[in-house]
Parts: sequence; C-alpha cells; structure tokens
Amino acid sequence: MAPEPPKQKRSAESIDDTSQDSPEAIPRKKGKVSRACDFCKFRKAKCSGDQPCAKCISRGRVCLYEARYTRGMPPTPPPSSGVSQRQSVGGSGTSPTEASATAFIPSSGRTSADDITLDGPAQQPGGRVAPSRGSPELGMAEIQGQVFDPTSSLAFLHRASRRLSAAHEDSPGIDDSRSLAENQQMFMAGDKPLSSDGAGLEQQPILPDPEDARALLALYFDVCIATYRILHRPSTESWLSTMESNLRDGVAVWQRIGHARAAIIYAVLAIAKFHQGKSKGGSTQDCRALRLSDHLFHFSMRLADQETGYPRLESAQVRIVQVLYMLTTSRFNQSWYVFGNALQLISALGLQRRADWRRRHKSAANYIEKQCSLRTFWTAYVLDNYLGVVFGRPRHFHDDNIDQDLPDRINDEDMAADGPVGDPDDRRGCHTDALVFHARIARIIGAISREMYTENLSSEAERIAAAKGLTRQIRDWHQSLPAHLGAVHPSILIPSYRRPALALGLAHSHAIMHVNRLFLMRTPASAYATQVGDCIRAAKDVLESVDTMARAGPIFHAFWWTHYVTFCALVVTYVWVIQQHRMGTTDDAGYRTRLMQLAESCHGHLARATASNSPSRRYAVILEGFKAAAMTESAPQLSKSFYTARGEYQVDQNLSTPIIDDDEEAGFQPLIQGNLATEMPTFLDWQLTDWLDLDSSAFWPSFDLDDAVVSPNEN
Repeated sequence: MAPEPPKQKRSAESIDDTSQDSPEAIPRKKGKVSRACDFCKFRKAKCSGDQPCAKCISRGRVCLYEARYTRGMPPTPPPSSGVSQRQSVGGSGTSPTEASATAFIPSSGRTSADDITLDGPAQQPGGRVAPSRGSPELGMAEIQGQVFDPTSSLAFLHRASRRLSAAHEDSPGIDDSRSLAENQQMFMAGDKPLSSDGAGLEQQPILPDPEDARALLALYFDVCIATYRILHRPSTESWLSTMESNLRDGVAVWQRIGHARAAIIYAVLAIAKFHQGKSKGGSTQDCRALRLSDHLFHFSMRLADQETGYPRLESAQVRIVQVLYMLTTSRFNQSWYVFGNALQLISALGLQRRADWRRRHKSAANYIEKQCSLRTFWTAYVLDNYLGVVFGRPRHFHDDNIDQDLPDRINDEDMAADGPVGDPDDRRGCHTDALVFHARIARIIGAISREMYTENLSSEAERIAAAKGLTRQIRDWHQSLPAHLGAVHPSILIPSYRRPALALGLAHSHAIMHVNRLFLMRTPASAYATQVGDCIRAAKDVLESVDTMARAGPIFHAFWWTHYVTFCALVVTYVWVIQQHRMGTTDDAGYRTRLMQLAESCHGHLARATASNSPSRRYAVILEGFKAAAMTESAPQLSKSFYTARGEYQVDQNLSTPIIDDDEEAGFQPLIQGNLATEMPTFLDWQLTDWLDLDSSAFWPSFDLDDAVVSPNEN
C-alpha cells in the first residue's frame, strides 16, 4: 500500500482542486460586447461590457448603462468577475447593488482585503452574522413596509435618524424624542413644547412697556418678516395703542378691536421678542428669549381660539403670523397644521379669486383692506410652495385655480381707506416689491417641482431642455428685480431693505439648485456641464452669503428658511466633490479646496444654529455622511475633522452641535461615531424622488430601527 501523502499536501491539493472546479474560476467565454458603458461609449473606448467594467474599476468611476440604446432591447450587462467573487464570499443574501457598490469605493478609500471584509457580515459562533465593525448599522433594512439594501438612499437617511436619536439618548438633560412625542398632542408631536409655568396660562394678557412694545413692533417690520408683509403698519400700531388703553382702563385687552387683531399683536411681539433675544447670542439668552416669546405667543393662541362669528381677513392673518413664529422657533409640525387652518380660511374668504372680492364688496371697497387681502393670499401662496418643498408634501394652491392680482407697489404710509395717497411716481424702494417678486419666484419653484421631479419626461434630452427653459425663467426673474433687491449689495442697505434682498438672493440660488441638482450624478459629465456648473455656482453663492450672515451676528440662527437653503447648498457641494473624484476630474483642485473649506464653515454654522431638537440640528447630522465621504476624496488639511489611520472618524469639537437646555449652559457633544463614509449611498440607484426624500428627511417621524435593520442572514 502506498504511503499516505502528508495531510498538509493533501489539503493543499484538495483546495486547488476545489478552486479549479469552482464556477468563478472558469474564465468567461470571450464574446463580442454589444453594449458599452456610458463612459466608454462617450469616449468611444473599448469596454469589457460588464458592470462595473474593467476601465471604470481601474479608474474608480461610477459605471452606468443609462445612455439610449437604439438596436432593439438593451442587453443587461453581466456583473464583473470581481462582483461575482464578492457575492459568493458575502453569502446568498448579498444583493448585486451592495456588491457593485463595494466595487466603486475609490482608491483613496478602503482597498485592501482586510478593509473589504469590514463591509461584509462577519461570522460569529452559532452561525449568526454580526454587523461590521466599521459600520454597525449596515444590513438589509425594512422601513415602512419596504426593503432597502445598505447603499440605498432611504437606508442611509434612516441611519442618520438613528444616530440623531442616539445622540439624544446619550445627552444628559434631554428626553428621548420618541417618548416625548408619544405624550404630546398629535398636532404638535415631536416639537419642543411651548414654555409655560402653569399659572401663566391663567393670567390676564399683559403687554410689554409701551417703549419696548414700539421697539419690538419696529423690529418686526424692519427685520423679522423680510418679504411676508401681510399687515398694514399704521393699522397695527393703532391696534397696539388700543390694547394698551384697554389695559389701563381695566377692560379686556381685545375690546374695540376684536380677538383676532389682539392675537395678531401678540404673535407679532412674540416673533420680534425671539429675534431680539437671538441677536444677543449665548445659550442663556436664547432660552430666556424663547420663554418670554412663548409667553406672548400663548396669549395669541388663546385669543385666536376665542374668536367667534364668521371668518374675517384678520382670522387668516393671525394664523399666518402664528405659522411664522412656529417656523422661527422650530415648531414645524404644529406650524403645518395651523397653516392648513389658515389655508382653509383663505379659501373660505375667496382671497384667491378676483371675482370673490368684487362679489363681497359691491360698494366702495376699503383700499387698505383690499391690499392686505392680496398680501395675505400671496404670502400664503409663497409659504405653500416652499413648505411643500421642505416637507416633501403636496401643495394646496394650484395655479389653474388662481386668478388673483398681485398687490400694488405701494408702501404702508401711502395707503388710505379710499385709495393711494402721495405721488405714485415717487415710490422707489417700495417694500411691497419683495412680496411681489417672492410670489413670482415661488410660482417658478412650483413649475420646477411639477416639471422636473417627474417620470413623464421620456428622455434626458427632454429633461435638459426643460431645465434650460426653467433656468432661463429664473434668470429673467432675477434681471427684473428692482435695484434695491438685486443689483445693490445687501451690506450697504438699511435693515428694512437688507433682509428682503438677502431673502430673494437665497430664493434665486435655491431655484437654480432645485432645477439643476438632478444632473449632478449623471454621466458623462460633459453632457451636463452647463447644468452642473449653474448648480455649483448657486451653491457657492448660498454658502458665501450664509457665512457672511453668520459671522455678522447670531441672528442668522432665527431664519428657518435660510437653514434649509444652506442644507441644500451643502448637499450639492458634497455630492459634487464626491462625483468629481469618482469621475477622475483633476481640474480646479484649488477651487474644490476653497469650496470645501467654505462648506465646512457653513456646516458648523448650521450645526450651531438653534436648539437640539430643531431641523437645523437634524440637517447637520444628515450632512455628516456626505461630508465624511467628500472629505475622504479631498486633501486631509481641509479640516480638523479627518480619518485616523485606523479608519475612524475624528470629530472636530469646534463643529459639534450645541445641546441647549432651558436651565443650563449649552454643551458641545460629538455627533457621530464610526466611519460614516462607508454608509453613504453610491448614487447608482439614486432616483428623482430620493432628492425629495432628502429634502424632507429632517421632518420624518422617529423610527425605532433596532428591530428594523437586520443582517441579511438573520431572517
């Protein structure tokens, strides 16, 4: 009998035999490639025909097959051999999307075999698969009845939501947001409760000292409202005087003017009080300002609820002003429902129709009331368009149902009950211009949402043509702005003109981004150079304006719309930097470096903007994944936030978010742990609706993902 071969040698031979019999080891039969990837097709280069193709793998590019195919049914590209190997190693539960996503990690990221194993599940005793060390939340996720792989956009955003919840749980003095929401009324669940001391709710409404009240009223009209000028300033001042007289006479504060007008005054004073406190800076001042403004706002809510009889113009106005206060103080859920009430009142009053006004006012109409009606409707129209974008929810007003005129170009002091007064040709710098032009750009925003974020466009050529047409409309709108709202730099304007100019500047840049950001992830990049260039320039304009505003003073923290536009600009910037690296673009490296430095500064402003339960805080958390991925593609000297040699994210304490407590000083807590770049979606399956999901992600309800995010092999 022949001697038994050594065990070590037999094992090696059996391994060799197994590898030879493995299907993966058998070379694929070479055939004619009938379809090249988009990059190779554009370059007219030889392509391996699989996905990702060899050329894209070697250069770290995103390999896409989205170009039009004109020779019948387009063949589905087979997975490359590298993807097949990773699928067999990862097990049957590894999706092709997940496997291909691993292949697109750029060369500056993880490339070694040891690092690749961090992305896949690790085997534990008993056959259970443990999550990876680098990203403990990876795995198939079931969210709201749908299953997503770890690279999908929704799974990434829900992981950000989970980190936010974890940050709340680890922060002393902050209640768990989900538990708090369960005990709140449905219309305000998730919002910070209004500050109250119990006995304050039973007190007779009071007013600030007359001098302070007049200062707050001036602050409201000059700084706080920007374009939403629904009130006639002399009338508002007279209502305040009447209320002060009522308090001196010992009668109800609403006597002679009614509940709604008195409620308007309290809401106006609450907004101004909050801005006044925020302008002083510091967490203690912030909390004190919120308590004082909430106290005034309580009176507004109570008086509005006590209104009786048929609805009046002031019934809608008070709710619009209340919505502005709740948006300013980050009570977004409650603001949505109060805004819905305001919209119903506006529709009931027929403010959206010219005919309704003529029918209700057959006699000589009060000119002031008519102009305030127009201002109220168009303010609601602007808010309806923008809140729909921010929340990702349908609009209530539709352009086909609106035939109302825009307000006249006239300042409050030039209005009388029987008509305009003064010289109509001497109205340079009219305050109403800001609302009129805001309504016009809001109409374009509605058209962008309706025409661009739809699958009705059958080809990229149609989508590009639509984007060019809408961009042309935006530019025509911008060129039509009066000098004090467009051509003149806001820094040299007085406050009452500076705020509208800044607001419309942000609206212009946001509209450019809203229409063109869809092309950031398209390839080949040269086909979309115009759209991408417009988008990134608009993002840069936003970041420069925001950085200037934030450095000029802490009042930036009270501007809710500015926070959202900043979020959009940062997403555009980070995605552009990521895509520039993946496409191998080497031009303008200095420009990218400066842009990333500016983005990091604005990311810090956003993170510190307001209280920990606010959307700006959530925006900052969501952006961390984008920032981490962009930083790995950029020079490490861009930031103090960088990856250590072990691949762990090093947090810059200067950019951490302040956790504000009512009774204590703000403390800075780290927001993130682990390597966030590995959790980013690869954008391979990024859809139009994913942009809308990203916009509204800060307002998703809190989900408990402990049981929802599981390993592929655990079911």
